Amino acid sequence: MRFENKSTVIFSFLAMLLIAAPVEGQRPGGGRGSGRGPDREQLEQRIRAQMGRMMQQRLGLEETQAEELSQVVRGFENQRQELARSEEAARRRVEALMLDGNADQEEARGLIERMMELRARDAELFEQEQEALLAVLDPTQVLELQAFREDIGRRIRVLRDNQREAPRRGRVREPRRGRSH
Repeated sequence: MRFENKSTVIFSFLAMLLIAAPVEGQRPGGGRGSGRGPDREQLEQRIRAQMGRMMQQRLGLEETQAEELSQVVRGFENQRQELARSEEAARRRVEALMLDGNADQEEARGLIERMMELRARDAELFEQEQEALLAVLDPTQVLELQAFREDIGRRIRVLRDNQREAPRRGRVREPRRGRSH
């Protein structure tokens, strides 16, 4: 498994949670009204621990180095989440504007400017994150971390795609009754 950068680790972790959330919501006591119960917290802790072990093993890190890496990743987590929420809000607004049919030119221009700001912020975060990673890891390890994140992200996308497609593929037509062969 490979990750592209620290932000990808965070993204991958979040994506893993998003994949697990529908399953968790189907359990007794789970679902929309249950919030962040003990089961969800335990699931998140297990995922974090497993990801940490995988990164430590993949990068050949000592315990202290692994803890430093974990702190750097956590340090960028809130910023990445906020950026992702802002990007999603902008995408939803673009979709709504396009569906509206008679797009307001000023609003369209504003959305383009907002998207450029978000892309610039993403580039800034990436640069800051790489610098922080280089304070903990050597350059080869940073590249290995990026590859690890890319691989996890790709696997998560495949799982999500399979999860979305499963209901369509899984439909089984009931045999017609009353027909004999």
